[in-house]
Amino acid sequence: MPRRLLLLSLLACALPLGAQAVVDPGMTRAAVVARLGTPLLTRTAGDASYLFYRNGCERRCGMHDVVVLSGDAVVDAIFRSAKRRYSGQSSSPRAIPPAEAQRAKATRREATDSALVLPITIKAIKKDPVP
Repeated sequence: MPRRLLLLSLLACALPLGAQAVVDPGMTRAAVVARLGTPLLTRTAGDASYLFYRNGCERRCGMHDVVVLSGDAVVDAIFRSAKRRYSGQSSSPRAIPPAEAQRAKATRREATDSALVLPITIKAIKKDPVP
């Protein structure tokens, strides 16, 4: 366990902070684009905008880096690239190394008030032929 923590801290410190592009909560879209460059893809839904950036680990990580804006202000960012950092509290859990993910056991999610799970049975209904 201590070795794993040491490895994680070394990875986190692999790049000097000056080499990382830092996105701060409240930054405008223009400021994000000035700092990170033109996004690969942009999507909007209502008042939210999502700026997607390549991170070099799309196949391994399963995602692009994402900056989330509400209106014209950054409210979240999820980065897997070591070249980027979000100074706020990201909604994303830490990235799990593949070896750790393979060792992990699947857990059953218990139903809660907000996620009511009901068993459903589907039966075929035989229709009478039309005369």
